[in-house]
Amino acid sequence: MKIIKLAGFNRIYQAECFPDEVDKMFWKSAGDKKRYMNWLDVRMSFLDEYGMEVLNQEQFEHLKGTINPKLYAIRHPHSKINERYIFVFTIGEASILLTAFKEKGLNDYKIAIQRAKNIFADLEEYNGY
Repeated sequence: MKIIKLAGFNRIYQAECFPDEVDKMFWKSAGDKKRYMNWLDVRMSFLDEYGMEVLNQEQFEHLKGTINPKLYAIRHPHSKINERYIFVFTIGEASILLTAFKEKGLNDYKIAIQRAKNIFADLEEYNGY
């Protein structure tokens, strides 16, 4: 699996499957997708500029129980769809967006964390991390 550098950012990358994950969340409404992607772009700007320092903001969290790799989430705490974007920091505090999902229950997080771990393992194998 390939890593793609996001245009307009210095240290933000995405797994090649990430756009498909986002599309799955918003398949019903292109309008919602545009609005939520604008919100995400602002968060990614903070992430790009400040690296791990953003973890003290409400919209960012370390996912408990994740060690190898340590996974983090960008969350939109007051959104109707309760979306989450899981990412990992790499050397130099670059960030790789791994997966996106709607959190409806605790099990959704568990499934998404496992998916993110699998994607990261594929990235490690393909890119030699």
